[in-house]
Amino acid sequence: GREELIEKMLQTAKIVSRQEYFNLVISSIQESSKEIAGLITGSKPSEEDRELIKKISWELKKASERGVKIRYLLPKSTDRFEVACLYSDSGANIRFHPGLLVSDVRFTIIDGRMLLLGLPSISGKDSPTKEGYILPSEGISGIFMNIFEQHWNESVECEEYIKEVLTDLYKHNQKLSKDKISLELGIPLKILDDVSRKLENS
Repeated sequence: GREELIEKMLQTAKIVSRQEYFNLVISSIQESSKEIAGLITGSKPSEEDRELIKKISWELKKASERGVKIRYLLPKSTDRFEVACLYSDSGANIRFHPGLLVSDVRFTIIDGRMLLLGLPSISGKDSPTKEGYILPSEGISGIFMNIFEQHWNESVECEEYIKEVLTDLYKHNQKLSKDKISLELGIPLKILDDVSRKLENS
């Protein structure tokens, strides 16, 4: 069955360190030609990871300009907005899923033929990627693509989630300044202004 296939593939997969994993994520984005689909943690980056996130954003922007379709799924949690907005600004379509809050696996599928599978340092925790598997296989990529599509169809769009959060915040405190919200949630002011306008007009 499916589990056996995954087990077999993992035995032949190349295991890489955290640094190598992210280098491969970047080089795979650079080489992509059709589609990038990823289920990622999107956690608020530490100072040392901030440069890495900026580099990934830059490569996503270039891929998007080449016509690559980019989709990322993140756990539905307000501390993911910073990464979500950065990637969205780079041309990625971002959605949030409530069932991904504690995700043991994070993965990226490149052009339906290469799977990059990241594993956390502590299982069951929302912890950073410690190591990864590289699987150049259409079969295994297809299995993970099905998982991705299933979650994608159950998820909420980035703008809708920001609207939801803003509505809730203003319900409790109408005097909250956009500067404060931007700082707290990592949402750029430009996006906040845009979403606030739409809320006022709805």
